[in-house]
Amino acid sequence: MAATDLLTEAHADHLLRRAAFGPRSGQVQALAGKTRANAVAGLLGSKVRKTRPPAKNNNFDTLRRMQRWWLQQMRNPKFAAQEKLVLFWHDHFPSSYGVVNELRWMSTQNALFREMCLGNFRDLVFRVTRDAAMLQYLDGFRNRAQNPNENYAREVMELFALGREDLLGVPNYTQEDVVQMARAFTGFGLLYKRNRRTDTVTLYSENFDAGAKTLFAGMPYEVTGNLGVENADGVPFPPHINVIDLLFTHTDSQGRPTAARFIAKKLWEWYAYPNPALPLVDELADVFVASGYEIRALVEALLVHDEFYTDQAMSSTAKNPVEFATQMIVALDAKSSFENLPSNLDRMGMDLFNPPSVNGWNHSEAWLATARFRERFFLAQRLAAGRSKKDGGYSVKAAKLLDPSVTDTGQIVDGMLARFGIRNLPSASRQELIDYLDGGLALSDEDWLEIKFRGLLVLLFTLPEFQVH
Repeated sequence: MAATDLLTEAHADHLLRRAAFGPRSGQVQALAGKTRANAVAGLLGSKVRKTRPPAKNNNFDTLRRMQRWWLQQMRNPKFAAQEKLVLFWHDHFPSSYGVVNELRWMSTQNALFREMCLGNFRDLVFRVTRDAAMLQYLDGFRNRAQNPNENYAREVMELFALGREDLLGVPNYTQEDVVQMARAFTGFGLLYKRNRRTDTVTLYSENFDAGAKTLFAGMPYEVTGNLGVENADGVPFPPHINVIDLLFTHTDSQGRPTAARFIAKKLWEWYAYPNPALPLVDELADVFVASGYEIRALVEALLVHDEFYTDQAMSSTAKNPVEFATQMIVALDAKSSFENLPSNLDRMGMDLFNPPSVNGWNHSEAWLATARFRERFFLAQRLAAGRSKKDGGYSVKAAKLLDPSVTDTGQIVDGMLARFGIRNLPSASRQELIDYLDGGLALSDEDWLEIKFRGLLVLLFTLPEFQVH
């Protein structure tokens, strides 16, 4: 790892697009020349934020208000890198308003991801396990000793902490482990005061299965006893019988810490590219374990790694709809109330607070399917044509995007390609963009600026090369 290496402008641009939501004007130049470690530390920040989206009511209008609020957080350069992680954890630990049907709980969960986005992963799993939105989403409130429910037990192993199989394809758990884990998660419910339900989660001992359970039978880390999470007073079970801690004793078929490999790989794929080599995963997993499972340590190690700055990491992953939209807005310095953006994102396949399943969103070229790509084109048109924030529109000052010192149309095209982070554009495609501006330079001509130049923006945003990063 070369944490002391100095960032080039190209690498600073890449860091801002992958670790956050793209650079604002001057941000690339401000980071270039800094060490990777200093740049990453500055982006991630040190302050823990506990702010949450507004959720006073429980209706569709409030959902849209929450979505707009979150998008505003994402476009703020002070918070963008943390919000990128909040989005990751929302996808990793998905809960859907369509199932939960309580926006206060969704808001609280969103605030949890913001507070813990760079914290301790073990503590995050514990907090998610007793989070009201998750308990409702995966039937935790209905998991009682008298009638156990396996949903959360299965997903905490399969999707949240271990993975169904290890990196060599060997199963990490059995159906019996799901049964035993479900018994250990029994008893959670909402606290009632004066016969009125609150939003506070508590454990009811009469609904908890206090019998002996055996987890990971036949493995070196097998544990038997009264396994659970916490008692009725909210005091956590000691680590040797706490099922959250026991997840972190699990080792895979090579004797490696399973959770460390699982999360290191998934975070690498979020920031860089799919299917990283096993030695790279282990290098990052070792950092994760050595830190005591601190997320910040893992993310920093990932973002300063030489491999993160390779060509493969800089051009191999389709932008999800939030990344696509937010990077355009940031690059154009567009002003908006974001009134219509949540519905645009929904039609592109990414309805915030409503992931489609417990698997989260499908991160692949599926984002670019015909109907979804058409919506990208429509949004690019609306942004490029934006002249007013009225009625949820966008205000884009076209003249401010141009360098007044340019002397030919090739310079305009190259400047916009650089501004939007479009790399490796074939020379023929570049020439077509220049030919589009075949009328020559007319920076002082309002019609040229408002029609021809804004048309160029649409062409740039709909290039195949802008859909990936």
